Amino acid sequence: MTSKERLLIALRGGKPDYVPVSPDISVMVPDRLDGRPFYEILLDGREHYGWTSATHGEVYVNAVKYFNMDGFYMYGGLKEIKPSGSPECESEIVDIPEGKLAKRVWHTSKGDLYEEEMFFAAEPSWRSSKPIKDLKADFEKFKLIMGVGNWTWESEFRDKHIIGDLGVYLGMIPVFQDWWFNYRDGGFENVFMDFMMEPDFMDEVHELWLEYSLANIRALIKAKPDMVMLGGSSASLSVSSPDIFKKYELPFIQKASALCKSANMPCHLHICGKSWPLVEIVATESDVTSMEPMEEPPGGNIDLAEIKKRFGKKLSIKGNVNTTGFLLRATPQEVEDKCKKLIDDVGYDGGFVLSSGDQCALDTPDENLFKMVEVAKTYGKY
Repeated sequence: MTSKERLLIALRGGKPDYVPVSPDISVMVPDRLDGRPFYEILLDGREHYGWTSATHGEVYVNAVKYFNMDGFYMYGGLKEIKPSGSPECESEIVDIPEGKLAKRVWHTSKGDLYEEEMFFAAEPSWRSSKPIKDLKADFEKFKLIMGVGNWTWESEFRDKHIIGDLGVYLGMIPVFQDWWFNYRDGGFENVFMDFMMEPDFMDEVHELWLEYSLANIRALIKAKPDMVMLGGSSASLSVSSPDIFKKYELPFIQKASALCKSANMPCHLHICGKSWPLVEIVATESDVTSMEPMEEPPGGNIDLAEIKKRFGKKLSIKGNVNTTGFLLRATPQEVEDKCKKLIDDVGYDGGFVLSSGDQCALDTPDENLFKMVEVAKTYGKY
């Protein structure tokens, strides 16, 4: 059975040959293994339409091969076909003591928008300045970049062959809070101030985003990824609230998952950090078929065995070995014991992917990740 087949069976609630194993090594571990400065990998100058570089997607697949794990490829996307005359991004990369600084500007008929992103040698990049600074004035400029309807995308993914049968290819799109955080200068403070102080205006922003994102979902489904993934890190209850989730995220999740269901395509949701009330909302009020990483304390608040008992018939589970402390410091034997307990508690009857919590740290010992893979392939056999 290939990794792709194994993951798709489990993420549809079934029993593959053994429990799939796909720790979240999405950014730091693969780039560390590659050995090049992170900025060289991320600033590769190649065309790419996902959330990171084409080179990083390849580096991730190399790490999948290295650990002999099941791959979760979420780096691709469809090229959006912009109307003639749409504002284009101009960029300049300059050396700074920390590494590289990317300066970007969009020239619109209503004025320019700017952002800056810092790239480092041995850690992920950081956006030090984002384009929407003056809320209402800059969003009017941003709409000229975004467009206001008739959005179209290419019909095929350009990088689906990179992962092949080594894992699943995900068509990924962010939920609203992730999207707004990505463009709104000032971090979470300004994001949530916008929600509280400008609710009517943010309703207009959300309405436009919802129309755009559902058009993107339809294009993704038509291009036939293995799954659709909804990225919701910023919807975490570690920073947000159930009320904000119900207002801004649930309508999209319901519509997007219904579109996936009608196309017989799995719909996967990522919400890290504290997420217990959201798991219940998603499981009972949407057609989402699987969810991750359902993090355990201290970073999260999920009892995975309880989730399995309550929602295991409806929701497949990917998770949830702690990354911020346990995987960094545990011995391989401790990792083995923990993974065996997870398989006992959650892996019965299928519908489970053994994984970590959100984002394994840069210095996560390779032997601990190898041990997760070993346990799944031996102890996790059905």
